[in-house]
Amino acid sequence: MPRPFLETLRELRAGATLDELAHELTHLVAAVRATGKPGELTLKLKVKPPKKSTTKYLTIEDSVTSKTPKLDREDTLFFTTHDNSLTRQNPDQPELPLQGYVDPETGEIRASRA
Repeated sequence: MPRPFLETLRELRAGATLDELAHELTHLVAAVRATGKPGELTLKLKVKPPKKSTTKYLTIEDSVTSKTPKLDREDTLFFTTHDNSLTRQNPDQPELPLQGYVDPETGEIRASRA
């Protein structure tokens, strides 16, 4: 019966590979939950013979990569003007001549500060 894979994995770099996988998986799960998008965690093992022709021992080179999803960047809406500039205010919509202020406690528009 072959040796269980987890036992070999536990011995890679004295357990550092397993710790790195656990750390990356935690970050990946958080990113997937935050974005609602899929992510990916990959463990790659490269098994190599020594430089000389003996095969009494092998070396294992490991790499851990994570593709964490990113939040979508929000767009900013701009209107174009007659001279091809950009503005946040719609140049085709007149501004209302509002006077007064917004009461910070109630959110009501007041005519004057009394």
